[in-house]
Amino acid sequence: MKKRSKLLLIVAAALVGVGLITCLVGAGVSSAAGDPLFAEKLADGKGYRYDFDGSKIDKINLDVVDAQIQVTGGAEESYMEILSFNENLYSFSQSKSLITFKESPDVSSILRFWESGFTFKGMRYILRPAPRAKDRAIYIYLTDEDFVKCLEIKSETGNITVQNMHTDTDYLFSMENGSVHMDNVNTGSALSVISTGGDPCTVRLQDTTARLLTLDLMQGDVQTQGLSAYTSKIDVTHGSLSLNYIPRETVFTIQASTRGKLSVNETGYIDTYQYTTKDANADPGEETPEETVTIQGKDAAIYISIESLPQKTSGE
Repeated sequence: MKKRSKLLLIVAAALVGVGLITCLVGAGVSSAAGDPLFAEKLADGKGYRYDFDGSKIDKINLDVVDAQIQVTGGAEESYMEILSFNENLYSFSQSKSLITFKESPDVSSILRFWESGFTFKGMRYILRPAPRAKDRAIYIYLTDEDFVKCLEIKSETGNITVQNMHTDTDYLFSMENGSVHMDNVNTGSALSVISTGGDPCTVRLQDTTARLLTLDLMQGDVQTQGLSAYTSKIDVTHGSLSLNYIPRETVFTIQASTRGKLSVNETGYIDTYQYTTKDANADPGEETPEETVTIQGKDAAIYISIESLPQKTSGE
């Protein structure tokens, strides 16, 4: 055997040895951190399933470019499905209390190192056609006993749906444009939707209750039905807001201002509307729980429906 061939064999053996050592070290680190090394591939081959103990997860953090994201409570077990993502263009990590998913918008991630290791999974994911953006999806299922303290989602143009959730979870959503749909959600914590894009962000809140509601939308298309919150701060610069609201306290204040159309219980107002309820039986020496709704728009059309409000007030 030539001297050069022997040298190549030695180098190859050394690389194999280094690879094995790296795998063993990675397995040890992953086991100590509680991270799964492998996910279960779905039967149709379009993605992966990650099982987790939802009672131990404090936060789920998703950072995507464009995807359908759905969070559903009331499941029999907790798990996440990731569908139709290019496997070289995202990282997934799970520790004892945190789940993180991050999508990269380009192939530069092939040469990127993450905390969990090198992300390159093979040339086959580069050479084959990339999954269509409209097929990308993340499904999260949680049992009724799970209590994820924070669900934070960042997206450019994604669509987010949360349904049948009844835990005191912080829902923190930020995007350029896209949509947020909440249905049958009850939290004693915060619900925040921030959109900075020039295209409309669609928000639908159906039978939703929160302690602190924050909507800050550059271009908004907002419709609520059966919404309730102790403190609501809604800022829709352009677009429209149709607010069907249910007060939770006998004392509450509502303030609304916009240069666009302003209607309260089908009565039109010019630029501003303000009303504060009074509790005739309240003890002046005691602090009374107060609910506030503050709405601000630049030229957005605002339609408010609250059954307990009078038809006309001195603020018209």
